[in-house]
Order: sequence, then C-alpha cells, then structure tokens
Amino acid sequence: MSEAGMASVRHVDEYRLILVKGCVGQRRGDASPTGYTQKRNQSFPRARSGGQRKPPPRTKEIDAIASRPEAIPVHYELRVPGPIDLDLTFSCGQAFRWVREGECWRGIVGRAELSVALLGPAGLAVSIAGEDPGRQALVRYFRLDEDPRVHLEHAEELRALPGILPLFGLRLLRQDPWETVASFICSAAANILKISRCVEAMAARWGEPIPGSLRRAFPGAETIARAREPQLRASGLGFRAPYLLQSARVIASAGWSWDALRDASHEEARGRLCELPGVGPKIADCTLLFGLGRLEAFPVDRWIRRATLELASRRRAKDEELSRWAERFGPGRGYLQQILFHLRRTQGPLPPLPRSSERRSARPLAARARRIA
Repeated sequence: MSEAGMASVRHVDEYRLILVKGCVGQRRGDASPTGYTQKRNQSFPRARSGGQRKPPPRTKEIDAIASRPEAIPVHYELRVPGPIDLDLTFSCGQAFRWVREGECWRGIVGRAELSVALLGPAGLAVSIAGEDPGRQALVRYFRLDEDPRVHLEHAEELRALPGILPLFGLRLLRQDPWETVASFICSAAANILKISRCVEAMAARWGEPIPGSLRRAFPGAETIARAREPQLRASGLGFRAPYLLQSARVIASAGWSWDALRDASHEEARGRLCELPGVGPKIADCTLLFGLGRLEAFPVDRWIRRATLELASRRRAKDEELSRWAERFGPGRGYLQQILFHLRRTQGPLPPLPRSSERRSARPLAARARRIA
C-alpha cells in the first residue's frame, strides 16, 4: 500500500494495527468483518512450521470492531461566504480532534465523524459517518452563516503586518462548550499534540461508538463525573485529572446552565467559568470564544502576550490590560486573537504599530465598532 493510500494508523492492541483509508465520499472498509480477516491474515499467516508465531487470541474489543456494521455515509455540499482555509482552521489550536488525511480533514463532531474537503473556490464537501447532524448544524458549526471579514473590518491597522492577510481564511468553529472547557483544562503545560492525545484517549475509553467509524464521540460531563481520578491520570491527564473530574461534577449538576452563560454579560460569564476547578481567565475566555461563540472574548496566553506587547511597543503589562488594549479591534476581536496567535507562533516577533495608531483611545474605537455592528 502506498503512503498516499494510508491515511493513519491506529493501535487496537499490542498485536494488531488497523489501517484507515479514504477521504470524502469513500467508505471505511476496514471496519467490516472481511477487512478485518484480510488484515489479520496478512499480519499473521498460518503457521507452516513449529517455529512460526501463531495469531494472538481474538479479544472482545477486536470482535466488537470487526462485527460493527458499516454505515452508508451522508454527503453535503455547503456554500462558503468569504475565504476559508481548512489547514488553518483545524490546526490553529481551537479544536483537537481533527486530523489531515490527504486532501481532506477528518474530525469528530458530536456523534459523527466528518470528512471535509474544499469544493471549488467557495464550497465545502462534507461526508458524515454516524449520526447525521443535518445541514443547519453543519452551517452553524463551521460559521457558514457569516463572512469573517465583517469581524476584521476594525483591524485595518494590522493589514500591513507581514504574512497576516493569508490568515484571514481562518474560521472560528462553534464547538460544544463542555468538550471545549474539558480540552482546555487538558492544555495546562501542554502543546497542541499533547492536548489532542489526551482528548482522544478520553474518547477512546469513555466515549460512545460512532457507526462506520473506528473513533468514538467525546464523553459527556456526566460520564467523566463518574470516572475515577487514577483512570483519568492513565489517559494522559496527569496533574490535570482532579481538576477535570471536579469540573465535570459541577457541570453535570442541576445548577449548571450553558444557556445562562450565553445570555450573561461577558464579565459575568467569565467569572462563572473561573469558579470551575482548573479554570482561569485564559481557559474561561477560550471556552467563551470557541464553545459559546462569544467573539468579544480575547484569550491571552504566552503567544498573544508577546504579540500584543510587541504591537503596543510595551515591555510588560498585565493580561487584563492587554485584553482592554485589544478592544480597539471591535466586538469581533476573537477572530483577530486566533489570527495573531497563529502569526506570532509561526512567524516570530511582530513589528510595533505606527505611533499614530497607538495614540488612539481603545474605548472610543470599541464604541464606534459597536455602533457599526
């Protein structure tokens, strides 16, 4: 099998590998009993002499995968207003269950595995295995009901930054808030690859199966709330395990409401999230931005701290001061946050803004942006 035909390799146990092939519109044959038998026979030919190794005994896990019925994919073609860059959107650190396979991206959204590829200059081809979320849910998830350039109109002074214009195709996703806060609790002292592994390990252990896919849905807060701390540590969370466990128990309780946070003011919603164990201002803002669609949120991490200090020609400032400074970029500044995060992380230090721009008051600009919006 060529490298192009082999998209990824997932370990099922210490003896066996399942090869996952294909892209949009192709069926996942490796999940069928026939595909399993062929792979098994290729890996472990029948013994011809006493010195050859015999195949390992079948396990319940492998039998369950081999007997899982193959679902017929559902396909959608979606129109995209404005620019879109799938590589930027899925690899920029806002979501952690997307993997590139050839010309498409595969990811888990709810109880479905999506395969997404560009369809011409202004379209997306989406193939779904598992529970079909429907066209409107896909439009909402990918924010295809809006043009991101509208939210970047107030960042004219940044257009001169080298390398920033190609990043305007980055799309903010509307993700599940519980999965978002859980993923970013895993982000403490971890890079994107480490976070992705932790999230995938939790899904593999506690998530519900997805028909037609070898991956699993992300477990709900109620499921994680019933887990034991050593189990979470074994999934790669380490010192983050007790924080995630305690936060899951709070969110699974009757007193928690995501809808209430959507309707609350930014400061009120941020304060409520910061009451969760392991959640500080940065994780709270990430949850507001990526999980609750609050585009006024401006998470400040080390990359944004460096970027804003360089743009503002300052040596030091508190994170809250940097968030207030970013109000100059209007109510959709969350888009700009993600663009600056990627730009600073991949291209290094940024030049300071012109003095004439820096003298402007952030408060009047933010007020003018609200009137325009």
